[in-house]
Amino acid sequence: MQPKSTMFENKKIVVVGGGSGIGYAVAQKAVNAGSQVVIASRSNERLNAAAKQLGERVQTEMVDASDDESVAAFFRRVGQFDHLAITIKPQLPSGRFLENEVGAVIAAFNAKFWGQYRLAKHGAEYIRQNGSITFTSGIASSRAYIGYSAVSAMNAATEALAKVIAMELAPIRVNTVCPGFVDTEPPTSGRSQHVKTLSPTFPLNRLGIASEIADAYLYLFANSYSTGAVIVVDGGATC
Repeated sequence: MQPKSTMFENKKIVVVGGGSGIGYAVAQKAVNAGSQVVIASRSNERLNAAAKQLGERVQTEMVDASDDESVAAFFRRVGQFDHLAITIKPQLPSGRFLENEVGAVIAAFNAKFWGQYRLAKHGAEYIRQNGSITFTSGIASSRAYIGYSAVSAMNAATEALAKVIAMELAPIRVNTVCPGFVDTEPPTSGRSQHVKTLSPTFPLNRLGIASEIADAYLYLFANSYSTGAVIVVDGGATC
């Protein structure tokens, strides 16, 4: 799925959430393809550790996606760029609907949904011609899992937002990557067994890894005719 590196040479790609997980894998693939990459998050420690691994074509920036002025100032520092990937993963409420504290749900929404909203809103004016924005949702947007009420709502809202602003921001392209169950790095003990209780029959019968999900972002950066799309990478969990 990953396009030829010539498509990314001399491109500037911004990855919010690029210090770890899927975001780090996106940044790594973009660097390997010849891009200049800005990785950003709230954790300076994670950013510095990631930058040491990624090399000299990487710039680090701090940003708090839950704060409007922090986001606006972030893009003023970054300046013009080609593609924005947002891979924010806050602490997500995992209790049943009646058990979740409303404050915790609101905080998660403010980070993942409103964070992506703010980043797209303030970043759009800095995106060059033929550039793009890629959001991140998750398969709970379209399939019900017990304990995922808050996650389902914010993921579905993210996909709906992307479709509307794909029309409003054109020719900037706006898409969403919808990952399935992805293992952590290093792997989390018991996570695979937990996922099997949620989705026992998905065809590939394993958790995904971040690099497999990252390929979808690079595809969407490169494909100049993809906008308003939701790319699902889930090992068949939603079959």
